[in-house]
Amino acid sequence: MRKWNGVESPSRYIFSAFCFYFGLFLLTALTIGQMKVDYSDGPGWSPFSRLPDGSPALSEFAVGTLGFTVLAVIGLLLAWAIRSG
Repeated sequence: MRKWNGVESPSRYIFSAFCFYFGLFLLTALTIGQMKVDYSDGPGWSPFSRLPDGSPALSEFAVGTLGFTVLAVIGLLLAWAIRSG
């Protein structure tokens, strides 16, 4: 039985939410608020879209993936720095 926005465990939900909000922070900071998040559910292969008001947007999945990727790179760099320290 699915709970918490499609995931079964609360820890996975918290991790997904953390990655999404970190990605949202990065997206807002890097594009100075020009790019938004597309919350619409619909088919499509491209993570890029335009909102009805004409502003560019990224899908929710792309924002979460951005956050996860940056966190993973930071973690790997920290692990490398500690190991070579």
